[in-house]
Amino acid sequence: MSTPPIPPELSALLLDAMTDFVIAKDAGSHWLLANRAARELIGLDQLDWIGKTNFELAALSPPIMRAVLTSCQKTDEATWAALQPVRRTESIPDGQGGFVHFDIIKHPVFDAQGQPSHLLVIGRDVTAQHQAQERYEHTVSQDELTGLLNRRFFQIRAQQWLDELDPHSGRQLVLLLFDLDHFRAINDSYGHERGDQLLQEMARRLTHECGMERMLLGRLGGDEFAILVPGGDDPAELDYLGRRVQELAGRPFTFGQITLFTSASTGIVLWPDHGHTIGELLHQADSAMYAAKAQGRNGHAIFSPTLAEHQNWRAKLLTALRQGLTENRFHLVYQVQQNARSLAITGVEALLRWTPPTPDLVARPDQFVPLLEESGAIIELGGWILAEACSQLARWQTQVREPVTVAVNVSSIQLHAPCFLDRVRTALALSNINPACLELELTESALVADPIKAGQTLNALRALGVQLALDDFGTGYSSLSYLTKFSFNRLKIDKSFVQDILSDPSDLEIVKAIIAMGHALGLEVVAEGVETKAERDLLDALGCDSFQGYLVGRPSPATEIAPLLGVGLI
Repeated sequence: MSTPPIPPELSALLLDAMTDFVIAKDAGSHWLLANRAARELIGLDQLDWIGKTNFELAALSPPIMRAVLTSCQKTDEATWAALQPVRRTESIPDGQGGFVHFDIIKHPVFDAQGQPSHLLVIGRDVTAQHQAQERYEHTVSQDELTGLLNRRFFQIRAQQWLDELDPHSGRQLVLLLFDLDHFRAINDSYGHERGDQLLQEMARRLTHECGMERMLLGRLGGDEFAILVPGGDDPAELDYLGRRVQELAGRPFTFGQITLFTSASTGIVLWPDHGHTIGELLHQADSAMYAAKAQGRNGHAIFSPTLAEHQNWRAKLLTALRQGLTENRFHLVYQVQQNARSLAITGVEALLRWTPPTPDLVARPDQFVPLLEESGAIIELGGWILAEACSQLARWQTQVREPVTVAVNVSSIQLHAPCFLDRVRTALALSNINPACLELELTESALVADPIKAGQTLNALRALGVQLALDDFGTGYSSLSYLTKFSFNRLKIDKSFVQDILSDPSDLEIVKAIIAMGHALGLEVVAEGVETKAERDLLDALGCDSFQGYLVGRPSPATEIAPLLGVGLI
């Protein structure tokens, strides 16, 4: 006994009861069947739709559905060409500015001769799942602090941008990578909450004030940000982009009663000129960014092969420097200072030198010291320098009776490190020298990052009895304000003013003013870079208290310094 067929009325009721939409068409895309879900979605009940093609229905439908029905024809043809069911996600306007998302299967049916017969279309509303996925992707792609893309998703989206373009099309993209100068000092001085607020405000400025129609923004970690924009290799355009970042970062950041200042060092690279993947571009941009830092920060550098070669050398050098302390590759030399009245050697400055493991890593102090500072390695090494200089002074004091001071340079990152005061105390305790025989030389840049914290540290050093000198005076920021705000003992005139004192009237007037100002504040004034007797005689006549430079003595090992201490030199 055969099973009776399901009545057409029952089939229609079953189809209309389904929440999924069901559509049947013939081989020519004429609509033969549509259940209630399909009719309500497309608005068929108001149309004479049976037997109409996709294009005919599009002509009869409201504008919002025309593009949908036109697209149907393209996907119908693609399904017939595939000769098998095709599954895809499609989005249809909901009439309220949003979209309804459907998981759609198009199933081609062929007759006994293999010719196209009918096309069955089944679609399920997956809007809720789609929105949940979007929320999830937004959550995992977003940097929690700033709302920008995090490193992983910035790289994913950026690579998608690259993949959409033909490297030979002539179109280019510009990647800018920058971080905030001296941001660590802000965190150390004002706390991470203030640092986080600064990062959030920086992200807001980038999002709303960059002035670029299309851009991809990301916070890659810490205080490092990335921007990807369409662009070209016009130097003026690249310079504008670099200066725009500089301007956004350079404006004051005010939070309540606190105003913070920073700047940006930016590396700029081009796709496809400098790399074909986002990983390659970020690597090259990082090299350019550190080149910008090496040029004095608060600026930008554009990648070049020469720059890359130099950065690779710097990376190798930094690795060797990090290993240098345990491998005893650092040593100190000393440059004497001469008292102007007695002509005796009354002090020395300790200077760091480096013995490289291979000839290609030979480096001058002005090459390796900034690397030590940027990497933070100077904090550990600085402790060793303090201890070694104090110990050497203690050994000298057993050989000479005259009081001699040893000066040690202190960088900004050392001064603001939590362990710095303990390192000074330890060096004094182990050497047992009189604290007044230790002089710490600071530059104005070490004070400007956080004047409040710097003042507290300097007061603690003065309480220990340590002497303080302001180094390279006149080359930094608000020089006079730092002299009056902090209690220094000595003022060192930068050699850039001394070297032209005989030929440049402007430098002569500057030196006169510095000496007069120093004496008015009760400070001893030391001239650096004195190389000729004529320079020394002029500085002596102007009232300079001490001299340092090649005329008095070149940096030398400790064994060569001992015979000079306390001795008068002509």
